[in-house]
Amino acid sequence: MAHTLPTPANLKTRYPEFTAVADATVQYWLTDAERFVDASWREADYAPALMAVAADSMAKGGLLPGEAGLALTGVSSFKSGTFSANISDAAQTQAAEGGWSATKYGREFKMLMRRNFGGPRLVQAPCL
Repeated sequence: MAHTLPTPANLKTRYPEFTAVADATVQYWLTDAERFVDASWREADYAPALMAVAADSMAKGGLLPGEAGLALTGVSSFKSGTFSANISDAAQTQAAEGGWSATKYGREFKMLMRRNFGGPRLVQAPCL
């Protein structure tokens, strides 16, 4: 059975913070995510992994609207009118490290990747 590709609507349902991003832009990043996720993935994780990679790329590319994208740009404090927010040192450190750990979407992708490709397994042979 072929894996089902997610649509921009699927991504926006999973990550509502991208609702304002044009469908054509979301589709571009979903297609680009196919470089990292292929048919060797479990079907249940295939679409979520594609969406996580696309969301990670869009967030790093500055398409995450509002205060949600501030940590990725290095902003540690934000004030607008009566609203004020500080971004934790831990969040800034993760964002500065880059890679999959820089965003919550990348961290979700890493978790899905571990579930699909757990690495080598050691099995002890029985003693004779």
